[in-house]
Amino acid sequence: MRFVRVRRLLLQILPGLAIVFQVHAQGDAVPPGFVFGVTVSSAEQLDVVLDRAEDLRALFKQGDHNRIAIVLHGDELRLFQKNNYSSNQSLVERARLLDEDNIIDIKACQTKMRLLDIEQSELPGFIEQVPFAPVEIERLEKEEDFTRL
Repeated sequence: MRFVRVRRLLLQILPGLAIVFQVHAQGDAVPPGFVFGVTVSSAEQLDVVLDRAEDLRALFKQGDHNRIAIVLHGDELRLFQKNNYSSNQSLVERARLLDEDNIIDIKACQTKMRLLDIEQSELPGFIEQVPFAPVEIERLEKEEDFTRL
């Protein structure tokens, strides 16, 4: 069952990646950034998303920072709750290190947090909280010219 979910996730992401790598292979300019709208239900699925973000990082020059945004707006937000830290420690630490190293910028949807009864103080400080994920994703696309994956 997990394999099916991960496979489905990859099928959603791969078309966007194919375009990105085609543009990069043709020598055209790499888009200014990428944004993932993420709604997954397991640590394994989120780990796949982090893998893809790390793969994309190779497209950017050394000085480019925070050009990959991951906007969390699903059940995966529970993985980052402080009371779930011990069972998800490796995932949370991996995400924290990627964020600290300016490889990705992780954001959490406060609207979904309210629906899941997650208090703002329950998420780690490295996760930027935004009011509403779809609006943030659209803002990144329109104002910062990010490509949505």
